[in-house]
Amino acid sequence: MDCKNAIYSQDMQEFFVQRAVQVEELLEIYGFDCILPMDDNYAVGYVSAGRVNSTTIGFPSIYSSVPRCYAIMEEAGDGRQENTSAPVLEEMGIARLDRLPYLDLSGRNVIVGFIDTGIDYAHPVFRNPDGTSRIAAIWDQTVEDGVAPDGFAYGAEYTQEQISQALLSADPGAVVPERDENGHGTFVAGVAAGNRDRDSAFSGVAPFADIVMVKLKPAKAYLKALYKIPEDATCFQETDIAWGIQYLLAKSVSMRKPLVICMTLGTNSGGHAGRGILDSMLNTAAERYRMCVVTSTGNESSYGLHYRSEGTGSEYEEVELRIGERERGFTMELWADSLNQYSVSVVSPTGELIRRIPDRRNHAQQMNFLFEDTRICVNYFMSEGRSGNQLILMRVMDPTAGIWRFQVYEDRSFGGGFDIWLPVHNFLTQDTYFLRADPYVTIADPGNAAEPITVASYRIEDNSVSLHSGRGFTRTGERKPDVAAPGISIYGPLAGGGFGTESGGGIAAALTAGGCALFLEWAVVDGRQPQIRTQEIKRLIKGGAEREGLLTASRELGYGLVDFYGAFEELRLVAGS
Repeated sequence: MDCKNAIYSQDMQEFFVQRAVQVEELLEIYGFDCILPMDDNYAVGYVSAGRVNSTTIGFPSIYSSVPRCYAIMEEAGDGRQENTSAPVLEEMGIARLDRLPYLDLSGRNVIVGFIDTGIDYAHPVFRNPDGTSRIAAIWDQTVEDGVAPDGFAYGAEYTQEQISQALLSADPGAVVPERDENGHGTFVAGVAAGNRDRDSAFSGVAPFADIVMVKLKPAKAYLKALYKIPEDATCFQETDIAWGIQYLLAKSVSMRKPLVICMTLGTNSGGHAGRGILDSMLNTAAERYRMCVVTSTGNESSYGLHYRSEGTGSEYEEVELRIGERERGFTMELWADSLNQYSVSVVSPTGELIRRIPDRRNHAQQMNFLFEDTRICVNYFMSEGRSGNQLILMRVMDPTAGIWRFQVYEDRSFGGGFDIWLPVHNFLTQDTYFLRADPYVTIADPGNAAEPITVASYRIEDNSVSLHSGRGFTRTGERKPDVAAPGISIYGPLAGGGFGTESGGGIAAALTAGGCALFLEWAVVDGRQPQIRTQEIKRLIKGGAEREGLLTASRELGYGLVDFYGAFEELRLVAGS
């Protein structure tokens, strides 16, 4: 089967496959209809939904191979309407750097890459003075009949020349039919690398950087159904995001320019320990020379979506979950350290009890509630493939509103307790939450990955962490976030024209990504440190952050508030030592 058709077909399911053998052997071993190699470690296999029989009551048998679903990391603002970007640039030390003429940093010859909802290429903040485009390339994955990028099987690539031709034509959409229907991609690209616009009192952090945008196609319907995500939710699948990472890396090579990858998407699926496939890809990218990777903590801390237990200390621990009236279903995941073993029973709002399901290896069972007409599929993974940790995955279908009680039994424990996560708030109603929720360990993946710079968001008026900003540390205790950047009511470009304010962890990450482009310009483009990598930039940013009395890493703000002037000061101190 043609893999392009498989990518778009709603009847084809996708799985990550480790490339331990040749593609021909993988086809034979796994029985895929087709396989596309992705990088040195992974390929994506496509198989007809009719041939997959392991999803009838539970999940496919290999959890880590199933693409996860991601949401954009945005939140509602506080209603304040700034009409200038100046306070944010001053707050981050960007304006102070700009007043140093001998540095002359603006992101020239550095790529800032986004994997998001697309970009309004006609917006003035993405145009050169002569009317041509500053956008180096757009890969629109949603276009089925376009010319795909070299080395990729689907979508349409629009070059800088084509985009400029569109801007100079009477009907731009006829030349480059690219739109950002959501607006998030336009906004984050603008605040990171939009033009200086004196009339609108706006400037991106790196106003002369090259912009590359990957417009993601929506997640397939079967994945939304598998994870019980509402049909109308804005949702993207992990395989498409992973292809987007590979595309940005390829553009960096072909254009011979350093690259900042700005990741503004997030998920609550996974163990929150930086061990997922996307985490691994971003770690590998961050270890490359001439590269910087920036992620967000997300916006999940205050929605009541995480439950933390230090250990039952009794026969079982009761986890109370309120489910809202309009909730049609969701998944939730219980994670515990390796060698620990837990099992669950469930009590419905009417008191109906489904007794404890044994914790047999990779066991799946469906609970059917007579009085509620609710079903809960429970999957036990005693050793999840990538982490070796225990995972209990529960898919809740057609739940009755009210208080549900999940009784978690400690069958064997070597300490460490367990954590349970509901999906990100974008995929739930606001009336579904744990009654005794824990706001910590709520960084959305891939923000838990070790190598990228993970950015929390804060309010510049009082330097307080944003209400919803994801909080550390990782489930295994690694210190994340790294730093915090402004993320509330940020002024920036809107799809369709004009300016407005938006809030969210993704915006804080985008502002930081723009600052990292200045570092790459100083180090690589100007030839001062051509082999710089993410870890070195992260070290300088953490060292130069405004700490406000912090003596160690904070779960809310990391090592402090981003100050790029301070980061360059730190560079001078490091060089002097």
